[in-house]
Amino acid sequence: MKPLLPVLALLACASAVFAADPWHSTGFLKLPASAEAGAMSAVAVDRPHGLIYVLHRGGTPLLQFDAKGKYLAGWGQGLFKVPHGLRVDTAGDIWITDNGLHTVRKFSPAGKLLITISEANGALKAPDDLVISSSGDLYIADTGNGRIVHLTADGKFLSQFGAKGKGPGQFTTAHGLAIDAQDRIYVADRGNNRVEVFSPQGAFLSEWAGFGNPFGLLAWRGEIFVSEGDQHKIIELGSKGEILSTWGTPELLQLPHLMDYGKDGTLFITEVNGKRVQMFKTGKQQ
Repeated sequence: MKPLLPVLALLACASAVFAADPWHSTGFLKLPASAEAGAMSAVAVDRPHGLIYVLHRGGTPLLQFDAKGKYLAGWGQGLFKVPHGLRVDTAGDIWITDNGLHTVRKFSPAGKLLITISEANGALKAPDDLVISSSGDLYIADTGNGRIVHLTADGKFLSQFGAKGKGPGQFTTAHGLAIDAQDRIYVADRGNNRVEVFSPQGAFLSEWAGFGNPFGLLAWRGEIFVSEGDQHKIIELGSKGEILSTWGTPELLQLPHLMDYGKDGTLFITEVNGKRVQMFKTGKQQ
C-alpha cells in the first residue's frame, strides 16, 4: 500500500490548487418585476459613483442599482435589438454594444443618447463587447468582422487588429474583452477555445488555451477571470495563463456571461440562462 501515498499526496496538492481562493454566493441582485427580466448579458459597476448597471434582453434592458443593490431606475425600452456588452467610463456615462443593430452607443446615466458608432474604418458588424483604456480610448470587439477596433473616446478611428481565422491574432468569435492596468487587451476567442493577449497597439503577445471555451473576461486582482459558458464554470488565470482556480457547476452558474467587480470585493456574474446576476465573495485578501 505504500506506493499509494505519493499518489494521494499529489492528488491532495492538486485539489488544494483548485480549492484555493474559494468563492461563495451571497445571493442575487433583486430585479424589479416590472423589468421583465430576459437573458442577462452584462453587468458594469461605476465604482467612483457607487452605481451598478445591468444589461439584459427583457422589457427594460438597462437597470440601475445603488452600491447596496437597491434598484433605482431603468430605461431603454425599444432602443435595442440584441444588447450585449456594457461598460461605464470615468465620467459615469454608459457604453453599450448592440449585436443586432451593429452599433456601439454612449448614454448618460439617465438614458440620454450621446454618441452612436456604426462605422470604424468600415461598418461595424455584430459588436459584442468593448473596454476602455486608462486614457479613455475604446477597444471594440467587432465580432462579425473578426477584428478589434481602437477608437478615441469620442469615437474616431485610430487602428484595428485581428482577422477571421484560427491562427495567432485571429478570431472565430471575439466575444468578450478585458483590459488590465498596463492596458493590455485580452480577447475571449469563443469557438477557438482560447484567450489571446495583445499590446495596447494591437501587437499579438500570447494565446492561452486548454481550459475550455471562454465567453466573458475580467481583469482583476492581477488575474484574468474567464466565464466558461459551455461548462458553466469560472476559471481564474494567472499572468502567464496558468490555471489558478476553477469553480462552478451547471446548478450554481446557469451559463455565466460577462462580469464585473464591486469596490467592496464583490464579484458580479450575469447568467444568460438563469436570467439573473449572482454575487460572490471570497476569503482571499483583496
